[in-house]
Amino acid sequence: MRAADDQPARYPGPAKPRRGIGRLGCLIWGMVGVLLAGMMVAGAAFAGWNSGISLARHNATGTAAAELARQCDHLRTDLAAGNTRLVQRRIEFLRQHTLAPTCLIELAPTATALYLASLPRATLRPTLTATSQPTIAAASRARPTVAATDAAAAAGSLYEYDLDVLLAEAEADMSRRNYRAAIDTLDAIIAIDESFQTDHVGALHFAALTEQASALFRSGRLAEGIVLARRAETYGDVQALELNYEWIIAELYLDAQRLKITNPAESVRLFSRIVYEHGLRAYQDGLVISELQEAHRNYGDALSWQGEHCQAQGQYQAALDLRASPSRIDRAAVMAQHSQAAQACSGASVTQPSSTALPDNGEPTGAPIRPTIVPVGQAG
Repeated sequence: MRAADDQPARYPGPAKPRRGIGRLGCLIWGMVGVLLAGMMVAGAAFAGWNSGISLARHNATGTAAAELARQCDHLRTDLAAGNTRLVQRRIEFLRQHTLAPTCLIELAPTATALYLASLPRATLRPTLTATSQPTIAAASRARPTVAATDAAAAAGSLYEYDLDVLLAEAEADMSRRNYRAAIDTLDAIIAIDESFQTDHVGALHFAALTEQASALFRSGRLAEGIVLARRAETYGDVQALELNYEWIIAELYLDAQRLKITNPAESVRLFSRIVYEHGLRAYQDGLVISELQEAHRNYGDALSWQGEHCQAQGQYQAALDLRASPSRIDRAAVMAQHSQAAQACSGASVTQPSSTALPDNGEPTGAPIRPTIVPVGQAG
């Protein structure tokens, strides 16, 4: 047997790699691979998205262009048919686009001519001649600082209104009792040339205004009637006409309506004038009675609030005495207010002392004396 020292030495061999470091390297490279794959997928998706956006924009542009072309075709058709309403709507649609289509520029003069031809009762007669163009050009050269004004004036001078034709139309409207149309035509004549047949135009204007004002008063359109009646005063005297009376009543009614809340005492007075002084209980289809009833109630409320219960009792009673249809008051509520005012009035009444001045028969009286009430909104 060999001794232990005689045994040959052992070579340990190559070192083995650590298991932890190998796994970490694999994990890192795996993550890098996944990241690269994701970037490739995202790049492809982005490229596809850009392509889709470009395609969508191209399609949208093509669709918009097709719609504009379709609207242009419809515009030409509507112009040929003389359909002014559709022409106007299509032009408004085309003008909304940033770049106006070519057809809008091409068809604008035709659309303008169609609009001018559609104006009511405006008889246009071209007066442009070959000799007028140099005159307009010379004027524009002489005053270059107001070129826009000269151009507008020159454009307006291309047409002349036939005032005789317009006057004939106004007379025809008067014969048909179409007073509103006659007023419009006569207004146009005066605006064009106020010196044209002044007496005749003024007489027609006065007749048309007064007739239309009377029709408005009788239909309950009081404010409009007052406006036309005031205009009629410019052309004639309305004092001798029945229109003047209708005008007075209309102003009384409107003033009374306006004051029902702010000054019910004055409202009661004005409505009472219509009903009792003028005897027009059926005015405005009988609504004047309803208005008066409400004004009495409002006046009673105002007097009660001021502590004038005796006067308030009378106003509540006046409201209950009116039989309005339709009624603008709650009769049960007004009756309760009347009772409360009567009780308060009884407690507030005072008896005249015997030492005061005697009446004409020389005998004292114990009748209650109530203070004089100044109506709401009136000076004492």
